[in-house]
Amino acid sequence: MDKSKDPILEGKGEVGTSAGETKPFIEGLYITSLNKEQLKTMGDFFNDLYQKISKKRSRQITRNAYTMLRGAIFALGSRTVDNIEWKEHCAGSLREIIHEWDGNGYSFTSEFREIYPNSPKSEKTDAYKNISLHYQYFSGIAHHNASGIMGALRAIKKDSSLKLKDCYQDDVFAERVNFFLGLLEQIISFSKQPTIKN
Repeated sequence: MDKSKDPILEGKGEVGTSAGETKPFIEGLYITSLNKEQLKTMGDFFNDLYQKISKKRSRQITRNAYTMLRGAIFALGSRTVDNIEWKEHCAGSLREIIHEWDGNGYSFTSEFREIYPNSPKSEKTDAYKNISLHYQYFSGIAHHNASGIMGALRAIKKDSSLKLKDCYQDDVFAERVNFFLGLLEQIISFSKQPTIKN
């Protein structure tokens, strides 16, 4: 049935999608094994973190993590509809979530730990380091920077023999997206660490 000619179905999206959601977005959720609620939780957490950082620095941060996450998921799913720059678009959205801490004299780890003092120390977890390395990897992809892509993925994988073609494969990129989203969830879990009483 052609939905464009059926006034009841018009605007309802593709089969299996909700109104206002497109097939690439649903495909992106499938690839990442996330649901809309998890995505919203992640976006809300980082938006709240931006507000806390804004207050701490007395400077407004206008980025929206939820919008960037939705954009990344859409771009990831758009590889099935001939978007030749789906990796660049997805990577660009993901890197923006952490971009506030790049080159501004601030460290994500130190600011996060200042706001959530019971979160693990950087020396006790690789999560903070991996966030930074994935930021570099996604920046390399978004900006077509071959040496940035290769250098970051070699560090992530601890494998100096990787070549550029190894670093840019579709399945490798999707794996990095999933790993990064898992890191974001881990970072959120750090914020919930209980106060240690002496």
